[in-house]
Amino acid sequence: MSVPSRPARTAGPEGSDVSRIRQVGAQLVRRPPLLAVIGLAVSAAAASLLLTGATFGLLTASMSSGSNSFAAGTVTLTDSDVANCPISNLLPNGTATACTVTARYAGSAAAYLAVNVLIETQAGGGGTRLYNPGDSANDLQVTITSSTPTVTYGVPTTATTCPGGAPSGSACYELDNELVSTSAMTSAAVGFSVSVKLPSSSATGYQGGAAQVIATTHAAQSANNTLSCTATPAAGSPCTPSGSFKWS
Repeated sequence: MSVPSRPARTAGPEGSDVSRIRQVGAQLVRRPPLLAVIGLAVSAAAASLLLTGATFGLLTASMSSGSNSFAAGTVTLTDSDVANCPISNLLPNGTATACTVTARYAGSAAAYLAVNVLIETQAGGGGTRLYNPGDSANDLQVTITSSTPTVTYGVPTTATTCPGGAPSGSACYELDNELVSTSAMTSAAVGFSVSVKLPSSSATGYQGGAAQVIATTHAAQSANNTLSCTATPAAGSPCTPSGSFKWS
């Protein structure tokens, strides 16, 4: 079952440039720029992947006295090419299917990277939404990982208000600001993977259900912005800012 395309959604810090690429079923839809995003649209019949990139700038200043001058630093995320990645006839057989993509960080300023994960899910003819945290042993199993650094990220279980343009009948779950690393990065190519599977124990109620997994990677400068979270910072765990630290 094809999932309708939806308008681009900005996640993470404000002021970002995002380019989104979404594949739903067998049709590829390109959306104008906005932050590094992996997205996976899944149904009992199809799935797809999306990635975007974000840019933040530091202040620029100059002085007229003498020859002193000051130039802006940059924090930039860009996306790699995204291959055609449909998942068709997803069945309750416990077999995982993955899509991978690389987010490239480059800029003159070191930065902390984090990922926001949003899952939109709908029911099909079986009547049960495909992603269902209340039935976590039998619903769509979603795993998000990265390489260089090697990290496994959490998936959301807390319901949130769905963004405008989410498919009709959606329930949405979101988990934000999961750290890619506790160290600031100056140059990196982070390979992300989103894999999905239906356990063999999945019931008929999941038939025809659908889900869209959207992982948005964002960056914040580390200079004069020391990492500080309400819990001990750890890669793959949410960092809710505390003290003077800010994501945007």
